[in-house]
Amino acid sequence: MAKKTVEKGINLDNILFKCRDILRAARNSGSFFEKRDMMLTLVFLRFIGEKYEDGIEKLRQTLVQQGLDPDDENIRAAFFDDATFTDGTYNLPPEARWYTIINTPAPKLNVALDTALHSIATSSKQLKGCFIEGTFTTRNLSPNDIKKLVDEVGKISHKAFGEEKDLIGRVYEYFLKEFAVNATKEEGEFYTPHDVVQLIASMIEPYEGTLYDPACGSGGMFIQSAELVKARQGDINRINIYGQEKDAATYRLAKMNLALRGLSHNLGETNDSSFTNDLHKGLYFNYIMANPPFNLKGWYDDNLKNDSRWTDYGTPPESNANYAWILHMLSHLKLSDGVAGFLLANGALNDSDTLNIRKKLIQNDKVEAIIVLPRELFITTDISVTLWILNQNKKGGNRLASMERKFG
Repeated sequence: MAKKTVEKGINLDNILFKCRDILRAARNSGSFFEKRDMMLTLVFLRFIGEKYEDGIEKLRQTLVQQGLDPDDENIRAAFFDDATFTDGTYNLPPEARWYTIINTPAPKLNVALDTALHSIATSSKQLKGCFIEGTFTTRNLSPNDIKKLVDEVGKISHKAFGEEKDLIGRVYEYFLKEFAVNATKEEGEFYTPHDVVQLIASMIEPYEGTLYDPACGSGGMFIQSAELVKARQGDINRINIYGQEKDAATYRLAKMNLALRGLSHNLGETNDSSFTNDLHKGLYFNYIMANPPFNLKGWYDDNLKNDSRWTDYGTPPESNANYAWILHMLSHLKLSDGVAGFLLANGALNDSDTLNIRKKLIQNDKVEAIIVLPRELFITTDISVTLWILNQNKKGGNRLASMERKFG
């Protein structure tokens, strides 16, 4: 069994390697970010198309079980022309289906792909904003290059690579590693490893209520937390997801990722900084999970000088956002039972200019645990990191009473 998993992983990497090489060699493929956008948009179309095909097949089987003929003209008109799904599957117009895309002649593919994107954006409010319309005609890859790319992406399937916990995130991680040669630890472009997310989730147990990530990246924290809830026979519909992301491309990716999983979410109307434009100001959450950019510089704005988030602790240093993230998250935790688990660079433990904030966090009894994690967890940096747990009610309160009732 282990051998089979390894082979599948290698095959996925081989497919992505070929896609990378096609884009690198192609004329007009653009910058790293434009290559990434093209690749992830193709993967999005592939995944959402496959999910639609699966939904249609399940619908056919259900009709057969009910004694109805799914090929009957009247049955098709009633059930398939405007199909409704209950598992987050989107009903795609014909021009946006993967079958249509892969059967389009190579010279017409760029236009067909952008037609698919426009059709999706105009037919689904939830999917609008997941991608940039005009992506493919703007770059206008040669027929041979775009055809090869589409054929390779067609091989990426949940059926073939079902062991991946977050397949679109895995694709994102690969292209981040292969293309972002100038990425630095300050840029915050990190895909959080599954095991780290699982560790955070197992410690704060975000299985019911509101879950927030102020630097949500590609949405991997949400995806993997939802998988953990499912694994424990929980109901993901009892988790309300909130997030914010500054980078426009990554914001679109998060919307793609959550839409593909059928997870209801509120990421705000647009991408923006959680510091200078908190899109969820005034909201308080049961749980916060985050992997914010390490040692972020350039976060400060003069308008933040007397911000209410630092009132009880003092203004974080302009040179580094680590404690700004801590106080931002603390300000969004419910006073009765809010719990946060997040990663920071090890340097946050002993920065001299944040000593007073650390003292007050301890005096106010907000820090439940700080765990030093191994080095080299992330693909673009070997920086040492720590996992922080903040708890608004370390005595347990409602959470403790609930556990006592459950376990006696």
